[in-house]
Amino acid sequence: MAAQLVSSATSDKLKEMDWMKNIEICEMVTRDPGQARDVVKAIKKRVGNRNQNTQLLAVSLLEMLMNNCGEHIHKQVIDTGILPNLVKIVKKKSDLPVREKIFLLLDAMQTSHGGATGKFPQYYAAYYELVSAGVKFTQTHRVLPSNIPTSERPIINASERKPVSPKREDVGVREQSDSHILPESSIIQKAGSTLEVLREVLDAIDTQNPEGAKEEFTLDLVEQCTFQKQRVMHLVMTSQDEKVVSRAIELNEQLHKILSRHDALLSPRQTIGGNHFARDEVDEEEEAERLFRRYFLS
Repeated sequence: MAAQLVSSATSDKLKEMDWMKNIEICEMVTRDPGQARDVVKAIKKRVGNRNQNTQLLAVSLLEMLMNNCGEHIHKQVIDTGILPNLVKIVKKKSDLPVREKIFLLLDAMQTSHGGATGKFPQYYAAYYELVSAGVKFTQTHRVLPSNIPTSERPIINASERKPVSPKREDVGVREQSDSHILPESSIIQKAGSTLEVLREVLDAIDTQNPEGAKEEFTLDLVEQCTFQKQRVMHLVMTSQDEKVVSRAIELNEQLHKILSRHDALLSPRQTIGGNHFARDEVDEEEEAERLFRRYFLS
């Protein structure tokens, strides 16, 4: 099953990442950590595919798993021997996007896990091997504060992270309890974290000169918020916990507003964009009210 899902999520026929399929794989590994090895082995096989699009999708899926599925994924990344394969791809001077994504991912992973003296020094060894071979890219990676556990980070591309002010002091290092976190609670927490990061970024953008809204990091966050919104809506439709559903509806509204806010910054016509933003807020409030009535008043 794992191999089929990974194969489908990395098909060379896909024009872009299949978010729902990737969510399904992440949630499967979260529910059943025993699937992690089969998933990583399947990704390793797809990374070795000659099709450049398949390679890129496979690396993107691996990155999402690394950022959201806990320590057991990192153990399988080490144990299955996928890192040497990634290093070889970068050294081969193959397709530039794949090489750059792998290089920046390894850099971000080794940084966030403590480098050569961290818990997974294999990331540092792989990255250092590439640096020693003269591999470099003009784009500089940006990393979230290292005191935020990997499994608690919002789903954003590790290779495109940007420093943000830590406002999550209540989040301690809970590696020992990761396996006991309910998937629904984890989805809510990660969606909220991603929302907070994008809000910080947009707050820092000058509305009179909103060039920051077009930066790759900002666009990546927008993409991840869209992804989280899909997860939250799925939660609304499937959860049996009324408190979870209520929180998910609230988060869905907040995510919609922040995405509309970004759209308004990109709009060449600020007045129309502002009106569109306000109209979207009304539509979202109506959507939230319909969902609330459906689950609590029916």
